[in-house]
Amino acid sequence: MSLLDTSQIACEYCRRKFVPKKRWVQKYCGSPCRVAACNQRAGRAHPLESQSAIKARRRKERGRTPTAVATAQASPATEEILAAIGQLAGRMMAMEQLQQQLLALLLPPAT
Repeated sequence: MSLLDTSQIACEYCRRKFVPKKRWVQKYCGSPCRVAACNQRAGRAHPLESQSAIKARRRKERGRTPTAVATAQASPATEEILAAIGQLAGRMMAMEQLQQQLLALLLPPAT
């Protein structure tokens, strides 16, 4: 391969097209892909994976994704809502009883 050759080849790791700049045949577009491919063959961790991606992957594996956390946090809120609905129903029944008593006092029974 000559230095004047501008043909592009695909990186064997990331599959991006690049123009080789070395005198020998390049397999990878750069050192990060070369090291990542070596680590992949050796079964080691992915060095190009960002810390946030690693944390997200681990949370997903452990079942601690944002949706799982939101679902877990929704349970107490649901219980609180149900308790509030129960209290309101009790108060409404008490108000209806008071209303019936007031109507009985104000309106004489029909004969």
